[in-house]
Amino acid sequence: MRLVIIVLFSLLIPGIASAENDDSLSADIQAFLDVYAEAYNRQDYDTLLGMWDQDYQHPIYMAEEVDPPMHGWQRIRAYFNPKPGFTVLDGIRNEYSEVRANYLTDDLAIATYKLRFDIKVKRQKALSSWDRVMAVFHRKDGKWKLMAYTEAPMSPLTMVRKMLQEQVPNDFSDYIKTQKEDAAP
Repeated sequence: MRLVIIVLFSLLIPGIASAENDDSLSADIQAFLDVYAEAYNRQDYDTLLGMWDQDYQHPIYMAEEVDPPMHGWQRIRAYFNPKPGFTVLDGIRNEYSEVRANYLTDDLAIATYKLRFDIKVKRQKALSSWDRVMAVFHRKDGKWKLMAYTEAPMSPLTMVRKMLQEQVPNDFSDYIKTQKEDAAP
């Protein structure tokens, strides 16, 4: 609740958070997201979860494909912890861009960015799409950690139209093979 109040007040009261994009902060968040994407693309969920503020009691993860939003560590950990030997993905490639970040406090930041992904679900055709994302970050011991994450797809008609314009890149099949080769013991 405290996080929601801070975010709302920072958006409503001038001076709490600058309306201007902070280029240095945006670069820091982009660097964080580059590492996050690398772990996500390897499906290394332990590393991914380690990039969250584990001390924060009320994390939120709102994936577009899951309803309702996931509140709390139990649901978030279950989402990132598929049963052993059970995976629904042949491969995924996330890329984050267009980061715009602002400080809410000295150690709290809010950012919007674009998530572009190529994904291959087992026994389905690969697809490409993108989402808008808003996330809240907490700086602990000099490192940014996620506290809240929300994917915000556009309206269905707009999203489908844009999705049909996007093509799965030609290199995605080779990318999946490389990921599997790199993961082999």
